[in-house]
Amino acid sequence: MRLLTNCVSQKYGKIQATISDINESSFDDTFDRWKVISKGTLPAYDVYRGYSWEFIKSISQKIQTQVISAGYGIIDVHDLIVPYKITFSNKFFDKGELAIPTFGMSQAEANYKWFKKSTPVVEWSEDEVTLVTCSPDYLDLLNIPKRDNIIILNDYKLTRLGKWLGAGSHATANRFAKYIVDQYPDLSGNTEMREIFNVLDKLYGEDLRTKRKSSTNTHIIEWAQSGKSLQQLRDSGYSCSSQRYKVLKDKDLDWLLLNPNPKFTVDFMGDSTTSQQ
Repeated sequence: MRLLTNCVSQKYGKIQATISDINESSFDDTFDRWKVISKGTLPAYDVYRGYSWEFIKSISQKIQTQVISAGYGIIDVHDLIVPYKITFSNKFFDKGELAIPTFGMSQAEANYKWFKKSTPVVEWSEDEVTLVTCSPDYLDLLNIPKRDNIIILNDYKLTRLGKWLGAGSHATANRFAKYIVDQYPDLSGNTEMREIFNVLDKLYGEDLRTKRKSSTNTHIIEWAQSGKSLQQLRDSGYSCSSQRYKVLKDKDLDWLLLNPNPKFTVDFMGDSTTSQQ
């Protein structure tokens, strides 16, 4: 068994490589300059930090553990890196000091090109189980083949087990991955994983959130422009994260159409010009 997760924003030590410090005139030159300033000196295991990373460190003591990083592509936790600032995460896509320069591409296209330059080929074993705990922004880059021995934990409603895991909705995938590694080291694949999850769900599963109505980007923009608050939107029965609301209230639809954010546009961009009432 092995684990593939994504990097975390918190790092130990002084930041030594920041994408915003690079001012090259082309995408390829920017990438080449990044490779120079981000040359590794410390194991990734000791650079990343935070609550979620502690579960990864525990898992890595038992199975091979890899990380997908905007700074380095796919690396082993023992590979050498430096504390850095760059990300594939769309929740930072409007922050220039963290995002990969686009040079006329969409952010999604730039992210994918950058990742492919870092890791041209992603290897997926056909003989061992791979647990994947990556966030959606990082999953989109991987083109994961559909095989029983590759288990994408995002496909499971793990928040239902949050209280049982003692994780709430924070770090649930990594905490559950640790449970699987500890309790089922010989897990055979998704078929067995579904059986395990269904049993746990019946015993411990619990909805953590009230189901709310979805809303379009237009609806949220108009809501914010009318002077109403996020709390009022939620009190009206609509779902909207604080991050999404913050971005949309300061943007217009033309900008959003050119810079689609999967987190904000899935189930919404198909109806981007008509408010859902």
